[in-house]
Formats: sequence, structure tokens, C-alpha cells
Amino acid sequence: MVKLTVQPALTFIIGTSLLGRALATYSLADSYTPTNWFDSFIFFDQKDPTNGFVQYKNLPSAAKSGLIAIDGSGDNAAVYMGVDHTTKDPVGRASIRISSKKSYNHGLFIFDIEHNPGSICGTWPAAWLLSDSGKWPIGGEIDIFEGANDQSDNKMTLHTTSDCQIKPTGFSGKIDTPNCDVNAQGQGKNMGCGILHPMTNGKSFGQGMNVIGGGVYATMWTSQDIAIYHFPRSTVPADITMGKPDPSKWGMPVAKFAGGCNIDEHFQNLNIIFNTAFCGDWAGEAWNSSTTCKAKAPTCDMYVQNNPDAFKEAYWMVRSVKVYQEGKSMVRRSKIGQWFSDEWHKVIGDYDWSKDHH
Repeated sequence: MVKLTVQPALTFIIGTSLLGRALATYSLADSYTPTNWFDSFIFFDQKDPTNGFVQYKNLPSAAKSGLIAIDGSGDNAAVYMGVDHTTKDPVGRASIRISSKKSYNHGLFIFDIEHNPGSICGTWPAAWLLSDSGKWPIGGEIDIFEGANDQSDNKMTLHTTSDCQIKPTGFSGKIDTPNCDVNAQGQGKNMGCGILHPMTNGKSFGQGMNVIGGGVYATMWTSQDIAIYHFPRSTVPADITMGKPDPSKWGMPVAKFAGGCNIDEHFQNLNIIFNTAFCGDWAGEAWNSSTTCKAKAPTCDMYVQNNPDAFKEAYWMVRSVKVYQEGKSMVRRSKIGQWFSDEWHKVIGDYDWSKDHH
């Protein structure tokens, strides 16, 4: 609330919203495209931290075995990141996990995904942000795009230390779990706070999303909240396509994490990550929860080991990831804000400022 006093007889009290709405402008900070992709990411080749039935390959091995490539050329180029779909390997299926060399604090992250590995029994693909600040979950984790097994709709999640919760307002999705603390009582271990995508037609994740040519996921991370927007390929806003993103025009996000969490305290120094895991702490543990998957084999590991052909479509095709940073703010003046401005100038135009000694 703003209180403006010119002289004892004249006081205006107005809501700040009447003055106009502050709008952030964004400038491009980093652009990850097929031309610089493999120079901008580090290939993780250690044991999977989530206990998956997977072998992550380094850059030379991934290139030699055909797990990575650049598909197409020019404006039609995309980065291919796949998995082994020809070998029965008893120690884990070959795959990739990459992390950006650069870390971030705040920003607008726009992921243009043409094809994703989801909706296949045994898979656990994700596009996410993870802190390099210390032992997980110190520094936080933002799962922008993630799912397991035959899941058909995207789930967005935050993972933090204690004292971070979200409220069910300001977004179109549905809260699955409200507490971002990975050790929160009343929630499964490591679950964090999750929001389910409102689109129930299978086009926000997996094969349903692939059929329509993919789409864009945009994540806006500020000190106030973390908001995620999704645009199927045919509805990607022109401002994103033109490289001038304007979130004020995008409507309600599908997920918004805010309400009971100090964002800056819980999220610092996040790297961009893409990976395709198999089984492990999610897809493996949830194997028997899927009627379709459990009918294929007694366990997730057994299915992934013995059915390489099932994973031919378990690949990423990414056109770009662009990171924008907030610049100067502008004020979009509402009609009532314009009226106030006009009336205000009428007052101060006739006022004798020499009488004001305060």
C-alpha cells in the first residue's frame, strides 16, 4: 500500500497494483545449441547416485557407440542423446548423463525438446537443475521434466533440506506432495514437493509429447518463486521463438513453487542436467505399481537387461536450451494507474512547494 500526502487536506491512499505492474525484461545469457552442445556439458561416467540399472558413458565412449550425435543441420538441427538398444548387458544399459559446465543463480531457462525418452517401461528420464554446492540436497534440485516407466504426464518437483513447503495457488497443476524437504514426515523418502501436470491427455511427457513434435518447457527462477510453463509445439509463443521471452504474456504456469520457502536460501549454483536412467530408486521401486510394466517381467532390472529393442525410442532430441537473465524492470501502467498519474500532476501543478517544510 502506498500513502501519498501533499498537504493536510489532500491524501491519496492507493494499492500499489493501481500504479502499474513491474515487468522484468530478459536478455540472453547462454545459448546451448547443436553448434556448442558437447563443448558446454560434462559427461558423468560414475556409478548412478539413484541406484539405477545403467552405465553412464563418457564423451568418447558415447560418441563411439552412437549414443550421441547431431541430427539435421541449420535451423533444423537437434542434439541426439540416446541409449544402447542392441545389447543384453548384465551390469546395466549404456546411457548418458550430462551436466552444464556453468552453474546459475536465478534465470529463465527455456528447454526446446523435440523428442524425449519417456513412457517406456524401465526408463527414468529427466531434464533438471542440480546444485554443485555440497551433499544432496544442499543447494537444491529443480526437476523440470521427469517421469518413470509408462508415465504419460510430466511431474515437476523440488528437493530441498528442511523448512521449504509450497501452497496450492497460482498454477494450473495439482500438488502431489507439498513438502520439499526430502526427509519430510508423512511423505515417501526423497519425494520433495511435487506438482502433477494438468494436461491429462498424455501430451506433456513421453510418447504422447513426441507425437505432436515435442514442445517447450520454460522455468522462471526468482527470489520469490520457481514457476514452470509448458507449451506444446503448436502453441509456443512468438516471443520465445523470436528470442525475446515475456513471461507476463504466458498466462498461468503449470507449476509454481512458492508460499512457505525461502528460495534463495534453498537454491544456489544450479547446473543444467539431462539424463536417462533405468530402474533404480523410482522406476525400479515403482515397477509393480504399473500393470503394464509388471506384466513384462518380474523386475525392472530383468526387463531392461533382456529387452534392448524396447529402448530404441528412449532418446532425447533437443533443439536448444537457452538461459536468460533478468535485466532492468519496466512498469506497465494500467488505465487506473494512468488516471492517478493525470490527477496527481493536476495537484502538484498548482501546489506551492515553498510552504512544505517537512
